[in-house]
Amino acid sequence: MVRDIQIEAADGIVVRGWRSGEDGLFLRIRGQGDEVRLVCRCGRSHWIVREQVAPGRASLIVTCHTCGTRGSFVMEGVTLAAP
Repeated sequence: MVRDIQIEAADGIVVRGWRSGEDGLFLRIRGQGDEVRLVCRCGRSHWIVREQVAPGRASLIVTCHTCGTRGSFVMEGVTLAAP
């Protein structure tokens, strides 16, 4: 069973991978063996997701599709395609 994590409790997590599905946004985070589902303070788990890559840093930016709550997480192990 997938564990839910509230956006308020997700501060400081490091994302190792993610997938979006019919049941919400699922994250693989450092220190967790299984995926977790990210849940907004409004109770929904559907997010608009954007990866942002800058030299030496990659971030996952999320915005709740329902209420607009935002969050951002450091991503680990991101590789970029060669130009």
